[in-house]
Amino acid sequence: MSSKIIFTQAAIYRLQQLASLVYRHTGNRFRLSSFEGQIQLLRAAAATVHPDVQTCCEHLAGELYPQQLSLLNRSGINLMPMSELTKQAG
Repeated sequence: MSSKIIFTQAAIYRLQQLASLVYRHTGNRFRLSSFEGQIQLLRAAAATVHPDVQTCCEHLAGELYPQQLSLLNRSGINLMPMSELTKQAG
């Protein structure tokens, strides 16, 4: 992926929460100060089976703009906001 994503302050907070949860479950750390580290974290988190990590991913997705979600989706990182999950379930 060649484009950087500029995260809002709320999204950065969610990204930090996500990094903490992924570390707790896997022991893997990701360098959030680098774009590649952020992408690696998102890939690992999107592929997890842990419900708390999935919920955090959903909250992070809710903080992102549609263009950001689309860019991540094109890179194989499928994050879906909780509001979209609710629509699909109902």
